[in-house]
Amino acid sequence: MKEISEIASTLDEGVESRLDGVRGTRAIPRIIHQTYFSKDLPPPLRANVETLCALNPGWEHRLYDDADIERFIADEYGPAILRRYLAISPGYGAARADLFRYLLIYRLGGVYLDVKSGANQPFDAVLGPEDAFIVAQWRDSVDKPDTLFHPELRGVPGGEFQQWHVIAAPGHPFLRAVIEEVLNLIDSYNPYRVGVGRHVLRVTGPIPYTLAIAPLLAHHPHRRVRDESEIGLRYSVLDGQAHEGHFKGHYSRRRTPIVGRERGAIANAPLFAFLAARSLVRRALKQFGRG
Repeated sequence: MKEISEIASTLDEGVESRLDGVRGTRAIPRIIHQTYFSKDLPPPLRANVETLCALNPGWEHRLYDDADIERFIADEYGPAILRRYLAISPGYGAARADLFRYLLIYRLGGVYLDVKSGANQPFDAVLGPEDAFIVAQWRDSVDKPDTLFHPELRGVPGGEFQQWHVIAAPGHPFLRAVIEEVLNLIDSYNPYRVGVGRHVLRVTGPIPYTLAIAPLLAHHPHRRVRDESEIGLRYSVLDGQAHEGHFKGHYSRRRTPIVGRERGAIANAPLFAFLAARSLVRRALKQFGRG
């Protein structure tokens, strides 16, 4: 609890005063936020952004590169939060983007959408004046309640909440809870306990996002939709091969710690050995359970 209290205090002293006058308005600003590591988008992503802007002519579009993100966090949240953002290994750009989207939409509100994701309806047609926060899940997990993506989410009907789009009014309590949860996980991260690579999902991704929001659903305004199609969104405009070519390697393939400075293969050798041994043990237990 000490870390959470420290984080809460840091947020209270920083961003909270900037939300005076906008918190509780239940109005989602007409701003589309997207990120990429540079302003030089590959043609398919540039075309996607242009399509999104053409579909929403009354909306402002903002594209943030790595420098913009660091500047935003420093200006709006201060050095303590920026330090935690920078503690995420640069090789895990997806994890940094996770934290940034929560900080961004909590402070400014609007529609955050992954740069590879698209829309087939104008936001004015699918978002109403009473919408304060949109909660969506995956169609497969809603249709098949026993099929959950992550064991940590067994207690959440339908499994994880999508966070490749974050749509909210500024200052929404759901995002405050998510930010506190993720910052605490960054502070307490241990690669031997949490893991590396795809375990980004447990540090900054949909698992803490879902676990922070689910207990609050009965207490704060939101609209729950069946899946992304109900609000006219498309997860990716790229096929799998094209996706790999436009981003700096997929986090699931990384074998280095998610949080902490980059270290060489020799320094990481004990961690590699531990993770490999744990994987072998888990496979053996699964096989034993089937026998």
